[in-house]
Amino acid sequence: MLRHVIFVVGCLVYGILGSVASADSNKIARITEVRFGENGAATRVVIDANEPLNYEYFTLSNGSKRIVLDMPRLRWSINGLTSEAGKGDGGGLVMQYRYGHNSPSTSRLVLDLDQPADIVNAFRIKPKGDEKSHRIVLDLKKISDVEFEAKANDDGSKSHKSLAKNYKTRKPLVFIDAGHGGKDPGAIGVHNTREKDVALAAALDLRQMLLATKRFDVAMTRDTDVFIELEDRVKIARSYNVDLFVSLHADAGKKPETRGASVYTLSASGEKRSDRLKNSNNWMLEIEKDEERSEEVTAILVDLVKRETKSRSAEFAELLIPSITKNRWPTLRNTHRKAGFFVLLAPDVPAVLFEMGFMTNAADEAILTSPRERKKLIKGIAEAIDIFFADQEFYVAQR
Repeated sequence: MLRHVIFVVGCLVYGILGSVASADSNKIARITEVRFGENGAATRVVIDANEPLNYEYFTLSNGSKRIVLDMPRLRWSINGLTSEAGKGDGGGLVMQYRYGHNSPSTSRLVLDLDQPADIVNAFRIKPKGDEKSHRIVLDLKKISDVEFEAKANDDGSKSHKSLAKNYKTRKPLVFIDAGHGGKDPGAIGVHNTREKDVALAAALDLRQMLLATKRFDVAMTRDTDVFIELEDRVKIARSYNVDLFVSLHADAGKKPETRGASVYTLSASGEKRSDRLKNSNNWMLEIEKDEERSEEVTAILVDLVKRETKSRSAEFAELLIPSITKNRWPTLRNTHRKAGFFVLLAPDVPAVLFEMGFMTNAADEAILTSPRERKKLIKGIAEAIDIFFADQEFYVAQR
C-alpha cells in the first residue's frame, strides 16, 4: 500500500469506455424509459433512448447481486424527468434499477436483482413506423447462486461488448488536503493551538484509517508542516486524476460559544471562478479530447461534467454530516454551506471543504486535539467515504 506524501498514479483511466455520446455526434443521447416484462421464469428489460446506444454490461456480487450497464455519457430523462441520478421499481428478477453517471465520460444503469440472474440475450431494435425510440433489450433468466458467483468472479464476465482484458479494476483514489501549513498557521485556538497542526493530525489519521480498509488509495497535499499554495493544491489533485478531494480545516468565530463542524461545496459565484481558473490554466477535461465531436456537443458535455462534479460534491457533503453526527461529533447549524473557496474550483473533481470545528471554542479545541476524541470524527468521515464509493467500479490500464 502506498503511503507517500506524493502518490504518483500511473496510467489512470477515469472513463475508459468511450466518449461518443451517440451514433449521431450532433445529438446528446437520452434514456427516456426503463421497462420490465415477465414471461414465466424469464424477465425482459427494455431500455428506450432517443439515439442508438453503445453499451457494455457485467455482473457484480460484492454486496448485493446486480447487473451493470455502462454507456457513453448521456442524459437521463426517465418518464419525462431529466435528472443526474435516480431509481425506479423493477419487475420479475429485477428488484429495482438505479441510474447516474459513473465518470465524466460514462453513464451507468444498475439492475439490483431480486434473485441471481444472467443475461442470455441482448440486442438493439431500431424504431419502426411511428415509433421514435431506439431500444436495448436484455433477456434475463434465473441461475443458481453458485453460477452467479462464478460469473461475477470470472474476468471474462466483464468483457460483454467491451471491457478489454488489458484493463483491471482499481481502488478509488481519495485526496486529503490538510489546510494551511508552514508559514500559514491558520486559525489560533483558545489555548494557542494552531489550525495547521490540527488539520495535519486529522489528515494523517484519516489516511491511516482509509488505508487500513484496503479499499482505497490515498494521496495527500502534505504530510509534514510545509506551505503549499492554494492553486498548487488543486493542480496536484487534478494531475492525480483523483476521485474525491477532501480539504480539512478548523474554523474561527467571533463568539467563543460557537462550535460544531460544517461542510462547504462550490457556490454559484465559485462556479464562475472555476471557469476562469480552467481557462487560465488551459485545463482540458477528458470529454474535450475527442476532436471528431462537434464543438456544440462538446460544450454541452463539458457543462454536464461540471454539473455532475457539483452534484457529486453535494452528494458527499450530504453523506458526511449524518455520518459524523452518528459518531457523536458536534455540528453547526446550517451544516452544509456553499462558498467559492479555491480548493473547490476544479471543474472535474468532486470536492468538499470540511470545517471540523471551531478553534475559538474551548470544547471544540479540546476534542480536536485529543487523538481519542478525534477518532470519532475520523471514523465518521471514513464511513461517509465508504458509502460514497459503494457500487462504483474504477479502471486502470495495465502495461
